[in-house]
This record gives sequence, structure tokens and C-alpha cells, in this order.
Amino acid sequence: MIFDTSYSDKETTRQINLAVGLPFSWKQRWKMGGIGSRRMTITRISEEYQSYMNAKHYISTANIELRPKGIIIHFRHKLQAYSWIMPYNSLKTTYDNLLRLESDGKFIEFEQPNNHQFIQQMMRLKKEF
Repeated sequence: MIFDTSYSDKETTRQINLAVGLPFSWKQRWKMGGIGSRRMTITRISEEYQSYMNAKHYISTANIELRPKGIIIHFRHKLQAYSWIMPYNSLKTTYDNLLRLESDGKFIEFEQPNNHQFIQQMMRLKKEF
């Protein structure tokens, strides 16, 4: 599910927190070594979500945020900010030459990311959940 997070909205925040949990505390973030990925280049996305991506002549990028019960993929389109939530119970990951994240039949692929430590941490949290 994608939310428009350009502006702070209590209802949107509540729905995100219900789906993927409250953000980690500062102490937990410190112990984990951070909860956010570096910027990654998007290579493909589900057809249903193509309208959220930039035109083909622009490079589309996104960041991933870890939460206790899932992940949030943050990206921008023009002046709008969007957050795509993916709970761990519906998240499928493939990681070889590309990082592919799939949830509820919709997917996003990133070109070979150099976030190996972050991706391993995400996989570990998914297994623990």
C-alpha cells in the first residue's frame, strides 16, 4: 500500500504504524547500526505503480526504512513524497544481481545495491518476525 507522505497526517501515520509497527527507539537504532538504507536506483516497478515513478529520462531512487513488523520504501515523484509499506508477513525478497521486494503481488526492483550489510539486517529481521 502506498501513502502520500508529503505532509504530516495523523491518520496516515496511524495506518503505517499499525501495518509495520512504531519506529525503533534511538537506543535500538544505535544498537542496530542504523535503520535506513542508502539511496538505491529503481530498475523496475509493478505496472500498477508506474504512475508514481519519474519519466524514463530521470533516474528514480528510493530508500528503505526498517520497522519492527515490516519495511517502508520512501521515494519521491515530482514534489510529492510517497511511502510504500510492506509488512514482513507478506514480503518476499530476492537478492542476487538485483534486489527484488514483493508484497501483495506488487514488486519493486533495485539495481545491484551496495547496501549488503543493510540487506542482511533486513533479512534477519524478516526471519525473526
